Amino acid sequence: MKKLCLFLFLSVASVSVVMAQPRSIGLRLGGNQELTFQQYVNSESNFVQLDAGSFYFRGLQVTVTYNWLSHSLNNPNFSVYGGLGAALGYNWGDNDWYHPLRFADKNDTKYSEKWKNRVGIHRYFFTGVVGHLGIEYKFDDVPISISLDYRPLIGIDFGKEFHPITNEYSDKIKIGYHTPGLWAFALSGRYFF
Repeated sequence: MKKLCLFLFLSVASVSVVMAQPRSIGLRLGGNQELTFQQYVNSESNFVQLDAGSFYFRGLQVTVTYNWLSHSLNNPNFSVYGGLGAALGYNWGDNDWYHPLRFADKNDTKYSEKWKNRVGIHRYFFTGVVGHLGIEYKFDDVPISISLDYRPLIGIDFGKEFHPITNEYSDKIKIGYHTPGLWAFALSGRYFF
């Protein structure tokens, strides 16, 4: 019974400390359209950010990052932040829309053969490691901030093999590199409470 009481006391104390820290909620708009939530830890120097939303209107993605905050430019309203985290998502289409051959040299003699024989992934999951780098401006008179950030995802896709030319699906599982994660620029607006 003593252990249970101690556990409950520590749990309530931990939640109270976390809830006493500032937090914010808002929208992150770019290639992904996401709802974003920030919970500050260690007063206002570090924060955990949770983003959830659409993945290029083709699927869903959830990202969690731990960020370090630094005031800059001799102005307390401007901040630079950066951090690391992880992402997980699902795409209900196929990944042929960003196939690496789209960026290959089309004058290559073997290009057309490679293009006809390309293999994609249909209805796939993706996961990976993310970096996060941004600049934020907090307004003085209202509890609102805006930020511009870059959050690249380096990861993998895995799902059923798909042949785009013949429109055939296979039961084979294929693994590929997650290319769209490299183009993750966004503009965010948040309300602090």
